[in-house]
Amino acid sequence: MPTFKEMNLKPEIQNALESLGFMYPTEIQKKAIPLLLSEKKIDFHGQAQTGTGKTLAFVLPLINKINIELRKPQALIIAPTRELAIQIYESIRLVSKNLKITTALIYGGVSMDEQIRILRSGAQVIVGTPGRIKDHISRKTMNLSQINTLVLDEADIMLDMGFKEEIEDILNHCPDDREIWLFSATVKSGIEDIKRSHMSEPVVVQVSRKQVTTEKTEQFYSIVPFKSRLHAVTRFIQSASEFYGIIFCQTKILASEVADELTKRGYSVGALHGDMSQAQRNLVIKKFKQKEFTILVATDVAARGIDVANLTHVINYSLPEDLESYVHRIGRTGRAGKKGTAITFIIKGDLRSVSRIERQFGVKLLPIDVPSTQMLINNAIKEISQFIKTQTQVDQATELEQLDKVDKVKSTEIDAVYRLLDNLSQEQLIKIAGNLLYKKFLSTLDLEEIPYVHVDQELDELQEICINLGSEDNINKEDIIKYLMDTGIVKEDQIKKIRIINRRSYVKLSADCSPELLTALHQRTLKGLKARVNLTCYVNDAGSSRRSGSGSRYGSGSRPRSRSDYSSRERSRSGSDRSRRRSR
Repeated sequence: MPTFKEMNLKPEIQNALESLGFMYPTEIQKKAIPLLLSEKKIDFHGQAQTGTGKTLAFVLPLINKINIELRKPQALIIAPTRELAIQIYESIRLVSKNLKITTALIYGGVSMDEQIRILRSGAQVIVGTPGRIKDHISRKTMNLSQINTLVLDEADIMLDMGFKEEIEDILNHCPDDREIWLFSATVKSGIEDIKRSHMSEPVVVQVSRKQVTTEKTEQFYSIVPFKSRLHAVTRFIQSASEFYGIIFCQTKILASEVADELTKRGYSVGALHGDMSQAQRNLVIKKFKQKEFTILVATDVAARGIDVANLTHVINYSLPEDLESYVHRIGRTGRAGKKGTAITFIIKGDLRSVSRIERQFGVKLLPIDVPSTQMLINNAIKEISQFIKTQTQVDQATELEQLDKVDKVKSTEIDAVYRLLDNLSQEQLIKIAGNLLYKKFLSTLDLEEIPYVHVDQELDELQEICINLGSEDNINKEDIIKYLMDTGIVKEDQIKKIRIINRRSYVKLSADCSPELLTALHQRTLKGLKARVNLTCYVNDAGSSRRSGSGSRYGSGSRPRSRSDYSSRERSRSGSDRSRRRSR
């Protein structure tokens, strides 16, 4: 495996990396740094997610190229959020500590005066957010005439946040011969627009998703109704031997509400969302890193760029709308060789999205039950037992020493406490101890019964498919089993029940295999006959069923139909269904 020492970096940078304990580059660093170190200017597009080491992938070659003698801005790095800009700034500070390089950190929500001062003092690298950089350009307090390298980090997020106009304006104020290094997790239309308009034959480097996903993170999903998710979060926190993690919410309103409710339940919680001032956000991040509180409730955008070590958990209050964000979220735990846990709350209708995540990113999400009331009580009893064991092993001298450390507690007052206890009967002491232990270990437990889908119940649910061939076509069960298993997707134990009638065959399958199976069966013949497969409904072990909303019908020589590709009969039926739904 190549090391940083084998790269053509300045000795000062090599020494800084060694002192920081960085020896081996990540995949994106191995691929990007040699290209970006080239003396020839290069436009570059790196596709990499959070947790891949992409920051150093551009920071190291950028710092290596800075002319220390020239006291003018030579490199501009644009990031979508203040937090990410701060993280990049800190990375530059650490790896350039042996070089006399001045870096300006530019973002909104703070006074411009200090920013103007450092810009005028000869900053060679500028790191900032689009809005504030544009403000400085408008005020003519930032000179970009000698910019050689422009970095757009998390460009897809900037476009999602509506910064396209600002980015275009900044690009137009940079020299025509500058190089652009663009990094994004996804390739959206806006990214392609930038590449076409402002980049010349960009070199593209992509880190495969399998390389992105951390092997140290156990990934789970739990089917929980939205109204019960606060209880579910509480139970997962209470059942964890240690919880230091982030709870991701879709909106800033929800993030604020969840943080407030957890605070009411006695937890030390911080919230991070777009309605907070920069000073508030900085304080929250600082306290979270120092573990003044161990639970952070955040939105995706507000949490961008936050790099916190040793997180044990990430909880997704719901699936993110953009499945790429799933990788960004869970990539914050299970780092540096340490184990992490990621739990995602879903509804049953999200199972297909879970399957897409598994296929798209090469991961496996396992179902997990919300910790039961009995499990919480059992865990609390174990803690009580351990607490009692620990306390009974403390001798009186040690106990007095501990009590002496308590402010305003004098030895005479300690003696008075012991005299008071001496006058109590064994029954009274047991009652007092029981009450104290209850308050410490049991009173805060969330013991309210909550509805959710148990793992066993969820796994018992099946999907039923219908094949348009039956006994009149000389089809038997063995034919159908072979037909399904030849796809290489379904195993025999996933085929739960086969029912063959004259001109149809019905097969009940494990719910997790049907979506892929239908695609694989497209244009495949059954015993030499054209076969059409229809996903009919979900069936649980109690015998109840519901229609599948997919409407997936694949036939030989046909294609999967879009929502608009209905027959007139189906349109009529769909219309009546919608009418019924509106009347509810």
